[in-house]
Amino acid sequence: MSYITHEHCQRALQKMKQFHDDLDNLYKSHGLSMLDNTGRRNILLSAAQEEFFAQELAKSYKGVENNGRTGEPDIMIGELSRELECKITTPSSKGAIQLQTDYATLNKKGELDYLYVIADRNFDKFVVLHYDGLTCDDFRTPSAGSRGKAHMARHIAA
Repeated sequence: MSYITHEHCQRALQKMKQFHDDLDNLYKSHGLSMLDNTGRRNILLSAAQEEFFAQELAKSYKGVENNGRTGEPDIMIGELSRELECKITTPSSKGAIQLQTDYATLNKKGELDYLYVIADRNFDKFVVLHYDGLTCDDFRTPSAGSRGKAHMARHIAA
């Protein structure tokens, strides 16, 4: 059973949605469109995902920390001795969903938990996937041009 509950997800996603809407309005006020490039949008929402999920998890567990610096866990749950890697993605225009990781980090740490938030283009609909204890065996070896990003082998990861 996952240590991340439906309630954690609902509350964190509500905060992420509000943050997204605030950013979208800021972009619009400067004549920009945040929805033209969902990859860039997701980069902006990455820190919010880590912060808001950490806030919600801290309501249930002791020693929850959110750091996000290179080499540090996105979220550390001290009470459970678990590192949680947070990722946000949006389906491509053809509907493909890429669940990726930094292969070198995973290889170094050996095993990590993952929290993938899949958001639609308009940031109105979400799927949250929590994987416990993934290893390099759950991901394909990164291709030459991937900048070290490895795609999950979904038929293997459980």
